[in-house]
Amino acid sequence: MKVLIKLSFIFFCITISGCAGENIDCTTPPNEFVFQFIDKNTGEDLLSNGKYDPKTAIIVTDLNTANIIRTVNIINGNSYYVSIRDIGWQTEKINYVIAFFQGKSIFELKVDAERINKKCSYTKYNSIEIKNADFQFDKTTGIYKILIDTK
Repeated sequence: MKVLIKLSFIFFCITISGCAGENIDCTTPPNEFVFQFIDKNTGEDLLSNGKYDPKTAIIVTDLNTANIIRTVNIINGNSYYVSIRDIGWQTEKINYVIAFFQGKSIFELKVDAERINKKCSYTKYNSIEIKNADFQFDKTTGIYKILIDTK
């Protein structure tokens, strides 16, 4: 009987201290932009096959301000990825150029992101454009495979 009273009391406490529907944080962070650089002719990852050094290979520059944009290098097995995580936290139109460290431009990334701040905040992407490069977008992984002709 004492166990039943204790369990009832615990259940009662959990019930009255539960989350109120109005105070639930349902903010959804914006998607990160993840790129993999693939040799168009061989299908090999250019950062893992030794063609480019993954620690210093990629530079992302904001064309509007000339600022260098922070990126994150991700290693997954034999694949290297470059991630841009700062797009979409606010309403913005970005125009970035992604280049190899030696200065050769790979592609331009243009994003029109609208941050919706209602009961549940989220980012609406009005447009995402990749210019000056062939690419494949994998909807399952969210990775943009940038195809580069190395010949």
